[in-house]
Formats: sequence, structure tokens, C-alpha cells
Amino acid sequence: MIQRLVVFVFIVFFLCGFVFVPDSMSQTHIQYTISMPEPATHCVEVEMQISDVNQPDLQHQGYIDLKMPVWTPGSYLIREYSKNVDRLEAWTDHQPTVARKIRKNVWRIPLSSCTKHLKVHYQLYANELTVRTNFLDDQQAYLTGAATFLYAEPFVHLPHYVTIKPFSDWKSVSTALPAVEWDPHTYRADHFDLLVDSPFQIGTHRTLHFEACGIPHQIAMVGSHAPVDEEQLLSDYKRICEAALTVVGQHPCSHYLFIVQHTNGGLGGLEHLHCTTLQANRNTYSQDVSYANFLGLVAHEYFHLWNVKRIRPIELGPFDYENENYTHLLWVAEGFTSMYDNHILRRAKLSSVEKYLADVASDFSYVANTPGTRIQSLTDASWDAWIKYYRPNENAINSQSSYYVKGAAVATLLNLEILHATQGSRSLDDVMRYLYTTYYLEQNRGFSEEEIQSAIEHIAGVSFDSFFSDYIWGTKALNFNKYLAYVGCSLANEIQPFTTAFLGANVAPGKNVVSSIIKDSPAYRAGLNAGDELVSVNGQPLTDLNRFILTQKPNDELLFEVRRSGLIRTFDVKLSTSPLKKYVIVRDANPSKEQQNLFETWVWA
Repeated sequence: MIQRLVVFVFIVFFLCGFVFVPDSMSQTHIQYTISMPEPATHCVEVEMQISDVNQPDLQHQGYIDLKMPVWTPGSYLIREYSKNVDRLEAWTDHQPTVARKIRKNVWRIPLSSCTKHLKVHYQLYANELTVRTNFLDDQQAYLTGAATFLYAEPFVHLPHYVTIKPFSDWKSVSTALPAVEWDPHTYRADHFDLLVDSPFQIGTHRTLHFEACGIPHQIAMVGSHAPVDEEQLLSDYKRICEAALTVVGQHPCSHYLFIVQHTNGGLGGLEHLHCTTLQANRNTYSQDVSYANFLGLVAHEYFHLWNVKRIRPIELGPFDYENENYTHLLWVAEGFTSMYDNHILRRAKLSSVEKYLADVASDFSYVANTPGTRIQSLTDASWDAWIKYYRPNENAINSQSSYYVKGAAVATLLNLEILHATQGSRSLDDVMRYLYTTYYLEQNRGFSEEEIQSAIEHIAGVSFDSFFSDYIWGTKALNFNKYLAYVGCSLANEIQPFTTAFLGANVAPGKNVVSSIIKDSPAYRAGLNAGDELVSVNGQPLTDLNRFILTQKPNDELLFEVRRSGLIRTFDVKLSTSPLKKYVIVRDANPSKEQQNLFETWVWA
């Protein structure tokens, strides 16, 4: 009889709009319910409830503002997620109320002095499948926190719960958040920052499991893909994870999740505190080169669980979700990680010494071949990521520097200098350990611009003033051979410039529309422009520019006919000797014992 009464009371409370709250949720908290009743429409239904909105400050001001983040950590671009919010409605104490938009991403809801409960319902349009945006169709749902959840600043430090109501027979929900005891489809985040950092993958995907570094790991395999040897795949993941652990030496997670979306596109990834989302082409596992590149992506995003998520520039957390979070240190956050992704594959014995040296040489070649690296410093590239890196134009090659690739090149030089200064007893690993212990574990904060240089000098025992002045804050040409000499190596250029003609107009393979013009090149001086369609050369139809240039010699004179803005124009161009480099790292025939020892330490031989 008592059980029947309890059930009856619960039903009455449910029908009357009251919310059943287990004891462990009885304190003030935020509750979201996510449903997707018509996934083919790409519309996600979100309900948000604040259990006790009756706070003194809110009573005084008479309203509460709900906000949608405008960007997501790890992807430094204002993305205006609120553009996908539709039909926002609000209720206070179960009565409809006004929700008025006061800024592009802010909705204001009036409160009375006795208001206790707030409920908001809104619809999200989700039709952009990237690692930083939302997507829903009849096959899957991918929801990233910043693009999904409204927040109220007075409550961001409180627990946030998310209940997922999957469509139809969808059984798989993958997220790094723990499920609560009373409902396997309700998940808890201790605060809003953690909720933003914990995406959801929902659908019918399979989940693979392995253990590495003493903790459980999961891989959500989303979408159809080429056949893969799962035993080998799990072995490769495990080796990468355990090799990554050797850098810092302590794993901060109790579990880790890889969400892998297989698409028709290329590689991409975004790091989170206890997980990462990766995108790979469906054919990745059937092609050796593609698979090797994918493993590099796995290593890169996994290493971010230390570098960026714990070892971080001081400006990157706590986050301001409404504005740009500027820092000069993305060359550390992404550049160091880009250096380590290749190094981790080498440590895991998934990459040979020769392959590792080729990867390093590729970074050096980028720096040598990109005019923008001599215009934009690494600190400026980091600061301007918000307006430049994610929005490159046709002149980016001449004006911008990648804090990923040049950052990796500089990290390699730092590593070599530390090895040299300490006779091989210390490396960049020791810098990462120092930053992890000093700023993450002991002080629970990020490091400043001054502190990263101080940490490197502390480990190496020598000054890095000129290094930072020339290569980090400045744009002085990197002296690769100085640092390679420490390990008995030097650079050689595989391209023989005296036999290679140079135009300086870039086109996509097999295409004849100019995408960019290299500054001071023959094409630049002749007046060719990005967007020009190359019609003919010397009166002959042009079908493949790149192939044609390979048949020419320096000083050849060419007459290009191009279509620009619907009109035909002609340009005389005199080819030059190629300034481009394709570097390879060559080992000295007779290195000293010290050079040999440092080389073996450097490449984990």
C-alpha cells in the first residue's frame, strides 16, 4: 500500500510539473534535458532548469541573464554559437514569462523576489559536423558543450546535470562525464567549465576498450570506415598513450575517451580535459601514409591532456566565454604539442629514426619556404589567432606564421639546446615536468610569458634571452644547422635550384585557378593575382600548371593568358631560380662521441 502511495504521489508531482530531485541533487543545481525527436530536421531540443534561482543578488537586480558561449576552448575563433538558437521560451515557478534578447548571445528573464524555479526551453539547429560544432542527423548526434548549453554566471560553479533522451533505438552515448547512480542517461559535471569540456556522441556507434597508463580508455568509433585490424589499432593507441606518459611521468585522469568520427574529409581534432574528438577520412585504415598521419593526430590530441589542459598559458583559464581570450603563448600550447606528436610516435616505436628526422626536416622546410614566418613573430601569430589563423586569405602565406609548425620547429631547437647545455642529462621533457608540478599541481594556475622562459633557463642552466628575442618575439631566421650540429647532423636541400624553375603562383593540384601568389616571385612582379584562371601559356592551352612548370628552366620567358573578372588579360613572366627548400637531415660521417650520445638521446634510438 505504501509503495502504491509513493508511486501515486510521484505521478501527481510529475503531471503537475514538479521535478523529482534525488537527495544527492537537493542542493542548487542546473539540469539540462537533451532530446532529438526528429533528427532528420537537425533540430535538438534543450530544456534547462535552475532548481533554486532565489539568490540575494538576483533578487536585488530583478532579473537573470542566460548566456551562450561565443567560442570554445582550444579553437581560438569567435563562432557565434547563439546563431543556432531558435524558439527560446521561459517559465518561472511553472508560469510562462518573458525572455528578451539583450545582446547577440544573452537572454534576460525577469525575476520576482519570491521566484524559486526557472525553466527554459530552446531549439538548436545542428548541421555542421566538425569537432567544434554541433551535428544531428538520422545516424548520429554530436554535441559540444559551448555550442549547446546556456549558462548563468552566478551558477557556473555549481553542479550541472545533463539527461540525454536518445532518438528511437539509439543505444550508445559516449561522454567523459560520469553517469549518476539513479539514471544511466543522466551525467554530472561539477561545474560549467567541465560541462563545456565534455562533448557528447550519441547514436549507434561501437565502443572499443583498452587499458593504458593504468587507466581505462574508450574509443567511440563513429560512422562507416574501411576495415581495420582492431587488435592492432588498440595496440597502437596503447603504445601512443604510454609513450606520451613518459614526457611528464604522471597521468592526471581516471579515465579517457577518444571520439573518432569517420567522414569524407581530412584530419582534425579538439582536445578536452578527459577526452578528445578526432575526425578521420573513412579510408584512413586502408592506406599506410594516412594511417600514420592519423596516429600522429592521436598523439597530438592525447598529449594535450597535459599541455594546454593542465600545463597552460595563464590566460587560458578560467575562461571568458563571451570574448577573445588573448595570449602570446599558443606557440607553446600548440607548437610544443606538434613537436611532441612526432616524438611520441618515435618513443612508441611507431615511427623510425629516419621518419622522425624527415618530420623534423618538414617543419624546417615550412619555415624556410613561408615568407610570412619572416613577417609575423610566434608571439604575434599567437595573439592574432582570433582574427588571422582560422581565417586565412590569399595573402596569408606572405604575412602569417603558423604557431603549430614554426612552433614545433622552435620547440625542436629548444630541445636540442637544452640537451647540449646539460650534456644530455635534461631535455624539454624536464621543462614540461617543471611546468606541470610548479604551476598545475602546486599553484593550480597557468604560467606567464616570463615564467616559460624562466622555466627553460632553470632546466638548461643557461640564458635564453637572445633565443627568445630573435626567434619568439622576433622574426630572425632560425639557425637550424647550429642546433643540429650538437647531435652531429646538418641540413641538405633535396631541390637543386639551378635546375628548377620558379613561378610563385600556387594552384591546387590539377587546377588552374591561382590560390595565392608568393611575394617578390616572378608571378608577383608580373602582376598575376590570386583568383586568376590560367587559360593558356605561349598560346597553348594550359591544363596543369604545376606539371608544366616542371618542364621549364630558370630565365624562360612565358606569356600567360588569364581570365580575371570575366575578362581575358595577358602577362609576360620571366621564371627565376627556385628559392624553395626541401630539407633533409643528414648525419655526419664521423660524429664525436658526445654528438653520437646526444643524437641517440634526442631520437630515442
